Amino acid sequence: MRRSIVGAAVAGILALALFPAAAFPVLYIDINAPGGKRMPIAVAEMVTSAGDRSLPGAIPKIIEADLALTDLFDIVPRTGHLEPVTPAHFAGTPLSFPAWKVVGAEAVVIGKAEERDGQFTVEMRLYDATQGTLMAGKRYSGTPKQLSSIAHRFANEIVYAFTGARGVFGTEVAFTARQGRGKELYIVGMDGKELRKVTDNRSFNLFPRWSPDGQWLAYTSFRTGVPVIYLRNPSTGSEKEIVRYGESKAPGGFSPDGEWLYYSVSMEGNSDIHRTRVVRGQPEKVVQGWGLEVSPAVSPDGRRIAFVSDRGGSPQVYVKTLGSAEEVRISHGSGYATSPSWSPAGNRIAFTARSEGRFAIFTAAPDGSDVRQVAFVAGADCEDPSFSPDGRYLVYTYRKRGYSELKIISTDGRRERTLVSGLGDVGSPSWSPGR
Repeated sequence: MRRSIVGAAVAGILALALFPAAAFPVLYIDINAPGGKRMPIAVAEMVTSAGDRSLPGAIPKIIEADLALTDLFDIVPRTGHLEPVTPAHFAGTPLSFPAWKVVGAEAVVIGKAEERDGQFTVEMRLYDATQGTLMAGKRYSGTPKQLSSIAHRFANEIVYAFTGARGVFGTEVAFTARQGRGKELYIVGMDGKELRKVTDNRSFNLFPRWSPDGQWLAYTSFRTGVPVIYLRNPSTGSEKEIVRYGESKAPGGFSPDGEWLYYSVSMEGNSDIHRTRVVRGQPEKVVQGWGLEVSPAVSPDGRRIAFVSDRGGSPQVYVKTLGSAEEVRISHGSGYATSPSWSPAGNRIAFTARSEGRFAIFTAAPDGSDVRQVAFVAGADCEDPSFSPDGRYLVYTYRKRGYSELKIISTDGRRERTLVSGLGDVGSPSWSPGR
């Protein structure tokens, strides 16, 4: 997406790979192996040689918390570390790897930080303690407010070094929650921290959807008295009106290149799926029928679209190949199915469907085969799934007796945690792309 549409810019973190040879991942952990071995890893205290030493001191704790969320690592308690890390370890003096193995660490993370004129330089290294080899090394430059992001970025480097798959630390989830008589947009980090309100207009603001570059949110707002789809930069607050025509309307998602926004719009009581170019252009109708067609979700390759239609008598999930008449129904429950979300690899579609009288989260192949139930709770509803950028997790809405939460669950259903609780009527979660 061209960022010039509302003229916003966001300052970034400068990152430098220190050791090119360490850029190739070595597969130590099979993330697809159920019950596989966890990697014992030690994250040492930061070495701070200049400037404010308190701020970068939080980096090891953030990295530890991130790695613990993956269920792939066991954190070696810092109180048991035997070797203090010093500036000399960044100037050629090797670590005493036997000392780290004695405390049970098979991998060691060390880091140092310097502050000059309000700018931090942070160097992070990951070692294989068993072989005594460097696995990853990065140097970052950023402001004090970006130290958390720097920690998340190196945690992603650690996951990549051990698994060959990019981590999702530093990504965010957009969602809606009740505020007074209306609903506002919120964003929260995938670790449950840094919750912030995006809108504050005391109206109904619904269906947030991230652009592929993570810079924009498409959403529907009723603040002018009629539903309008806007694009909003959550960092700057700048906005652009995208869709005003029609009656009810809701964004479904962007094309992979960010050029198109797909949405459902109702005209004369019939809802179809349209798309329009984010930067200029006339809307086009891409799915239509005598039923109600809603909730479009574009595949990662941009060639197919999943959507919901009641053309068969009840709302079900279909997949259409764009530019052709080919459509396949992939949900076949007795109740109704809705809220499709594509996995980043394009090989699974998550959706909400009825199961034993409640709503549950399922995934299926794009041809409707290999249906798997991922999240189900007796006496509660699990709704509105959205895939993480690495495809390993789903965020969804949990509802029970007027209470609601956002939860994150692994796609095999084995690991789950609460992401957001304490807000009213939370829903419509949308996981941001990788950073």
